[in-house]
Amino acid sequence: MTMDRRALTRDVLNLAMPAIAEQLLFTVVQMAALMIVGRLGATAIAAVGVSNQLHWLFQSAFWAFGAGTTTLVARFVGAAEPLLARQAVKQAVTFSLLLSLVASLAGVVFAPAVLLFMGAEDAVLELATVYLRIAFLAIIFQSVNLCLSAALRGSGDTRTPLKVGGAGAVINVALLFLLVSGNWGLPQLGVPGAGLALLFSQITVVVIYLAIFLSRRCALRIVDPLRISVDMEMIKRLLKVGIPAALEQLLMSLGMTMFTRLVITLGTVPYATHQIVMNISSLAFMTGFGFSMAATALVGRSLGAQRPQLAEDYARTTSRLGVQVMVLFGLLFFFFGVPLVMLYSREPHIISLGAEMLKWAALTQPAMGFYSIIAGSLRGAGDTRYPLYITFVGMWTLRIGVAYLLVQNTQMGLAGVWIAVNADQWVRAILVYLRFRTGRWKTIAV
Repeated sequence: MTMDRRALTRDVLNLAMPAIAEQLLFTVVQMAALMIVGRLGATAIAAVGVSNQLHWLFQSAFWAFGAGTTTLVARFVGAAEPLLARQAVKQAVTFSLLLSLVASLAGVVFAPAVLLFMGAEDAVLELATVYLRIAFLAIIFQSVNLCLSAALRGSGDTRTPLKVGGAGAVINVALLFLLVSGNWGLPQLGVPGAGLALLFSQITVVVIYLAIFLSRRCALRIVDPLRISVDMEMIKRLLKVGIPAALEQLLMSLGMTMFTRLVITLGTVPYATHQIVMNISSLAFMTGFGFSMAATALVGRSLGAQRPQLAEDYARTTSRLGVQVMVLFGLLFFFFGVPLVMLYSREPHIISLGAEMLKWAALTQPAMGFYSIIAGSLRGAGDTRYPLYITFVGMWTLRIGVAYLLVQNTQMGLAGVWIAVNADQWVRAILVYLRFRTGRWKTIAV
């Protein structure tokens, strides 16, 4: 039994639109943070930018549990095994929380040393250290949120993560407004205020999620939360899917960290401009990521129900819709670069350089969207190793290698950096398509 194109599109959009809205909310918070902090100058922008990159590097480890949770829950729901789905959620949350405590402590202790390694200038280092230490504390709560939201998406519920994420976004932006600039009689905390806004919003989100998952109305209800038992078989299944996904994100984040270190050598103003361009282009990336989440859930659920052709149809439909949207974002970046950059800075050099770089960013959007969605489809099938290999090739041989050659041996500056980004994304898109076309991902056991 097959579904017509209209039904496939409807199913994809029902899952994708809330996921996209959630990711865009997250992006809007990041943009608001950079806009508000940007009023403090290029140094403040650089401090938040380099800290966020390191923050994401540490957080990438929790993709092992997030990716594994989405895939297994989707398979168990498709196979009508609710008890196994609940057990997967509980095990993922327990071990993700333990891992996050270790990572957070390490981050707080070694924050200055890592920032020095990144090449942060003295003025940036002082601000970045305080912000980064607060962000590492937030990782504890973000790790739990990641698992619980991933479980809901795997079950086909993308609306609840949107609502919870929306509440967190409102709180984060409100606290940014109040704490960074010292509005409504509160002290002006500057960059540390942005860190506190992140921390308190994540604490609020985890409280909301726990209330949902402890409720009897939740299909994935966590029973006896204080009774912790180790299910090694379930953990192995989570990690079988999750470890390659975590390594992929770790390679990606570590590569982005090294990439950031390379961009920093161009100076504070080019780096601040790069952060602005990355922040603007994240609007498109997060949209593609929303489609990717939908693809993961739909493919996993279809394979759990023993319907491999339906899984392929969902993957193709999701990628088609996602790439179309990414093309529209590319056109926006290409033709409206100046007003977009002016939302962050009024410095003429940053505006002109940022608008030029957004044209390069526009060219990479279709490839970025296609890779993200098809890789998400492969993860839904449990084929997480191949995206790991592709990330290694793209990030470590093309993006970093080409950027290093162009920055160090030519006068291209930031343009050389974005040429490398394009090389990486287009090669990844080609490689992931070749893997998808083989169809081997339909027969992988998880």
